[in-house]
Amino acid sequence: KRHQAVQEMTTRLSLVSACAGVSLLLASSAWAHPSQSENGLRGKVEVEGAVTKVEWRSPHAWLYVDVANDKGEKVNWSFELPSPVTLMRRGWTRDSVKPGDRVKVTGAPAKNFPAIAIANFIRDESGKPLFTGTTSVNEAEESRGSGK
Repeated sequence: KRHQAVQEMTTRLSLVSACAGVSLLLASSAWAHPSQSENGLRGKVEVEGAVTKVEWRSPHAWLYVDVANDKGEKVNWSFELPSPVTLMRRGWTRDSVKPGDRVKVTGAPAKNFPAIAIANFIRDESGKPLFTGTTSVNEAEESRGSGK
């Protein structure tokens, strides 16, 4: 009987440990994934500068761009992109944008972080658009407001 009780307790402990582990994984994933509500999707930022880094990682790729602010100081903007798989489906390669490339980026700025945004439109140095697949909420509103 003692052996059976030890086995039951071990089984229960294993079940509780597994549930706790799964809960921690889910909680950490939810915490690590930024909410788009953090971004002011109705706001708009336009910057031009040199790419410093491109991160191809899930759940979102990131583009970092050095931009001169109004005071002439260098600010490194962080632009959230769709997932690497989504970007590749839209024609991107790992060489589409590289450190040192000059780009123009339009995006939806974060509400509480001054140099973070979701990239809506990116143009390379020649003016060629790089499709991100995200859209700006403003443009639909501007179209409705202007009778288009």
